[in-house]
Amino acid sequence: MLNTIQLALSIILLIAGIPIGLLLAKITKQEKPIHKKYFPIILWILAIAAGVFYTLDLLVGVSLTFIFITVLFWNHADKFKRKKNTK
Repeated sequence: MLNTIQLALSIILLIAGIPIGLLLAKITKQEKPIHKKYFPIILWILAIAAGVFYTLDLLVGVSLTFIFITVLFWNHADKFKRKKNTK
């Protein structure tokens, strides 16, 4: 029972990383160009660390994956903007 609740909360947390990343991209437009060159390095480090920690500790692995998803969507938020019709 406890594992089911923990799994459900983990999934909700990971899904919440998407809107949080998009919201951060909207709020922090000025800081984004400054850190643009560091995003690929940070994403690789987070992905590898999350993979390692999933085998050691599930909570740390889920936390690192949440940060990975948030940074990923913050970095690529420009691709998710709606394009206006120019008719």
